[in-house]
Amino acid sequence: MRIIAGLIRGRRLHSLPEGENAIRPTSDRAREALFSILQAWPQGAFLDLFAGTGAVGLEAWSRGFSPVTCVEQNAAACTMAQANARGTDVRVLRQDALRLGAEAFHDLTVVFGDPPYTSSEELFQRMAPRIRAWMAPGGLLVWETEQREELPVLEGWSPVDSRRYGAARFHFFQAG
Repeated sequence: MRIIAGLIRGRRLHSLPEGENAIRPTSDRAREALFSILQAWPQGAFLDLFAGTGAVGLEAWSRGFSPVTCVEQNAAACTMAQANARGTDVRVLRQDALRLGAEAFHDLTVVFGDPPYTSSEELFQRMAPRIRAWMAPGGLLVWETEQREELPVLEGWSPVDSRRYGAARFHFFQAG
């Protein structure tokens, strides 16, 4: 894994051995496609939920989003994300995303959520109302699922797009 573009372009990222602690990083190819889409949106505060090794949050910071926060519950992955974030302004929190309250963040431009695929829809439904409270007007929520999964449209969100990249699918919702 590496950072695709921006200030720290080419930086190699440490990752956990495959299968360890059930961490599934978003691939370089999928991140590149994601940020090609995000360049059409305003930059600002970026939150990477279920951040794993922090690759998406670091890519966001490298491309000019600020401030950037990564939230990861798994201790080994959080340690890896903290190591990957050295020398940047990316903040890495070891926290259960489900325990973050409505006051945890404010005025976020983009929230990226990449939970375990097995509970993606359930976590989306539980987290979306809380995430809505964190968003700036017109902010964007990007939720990654496995490629065949559909997500419901929830109150306060307007679907904008959905894209498939390999095994992954990105669902884009704008705060309404």
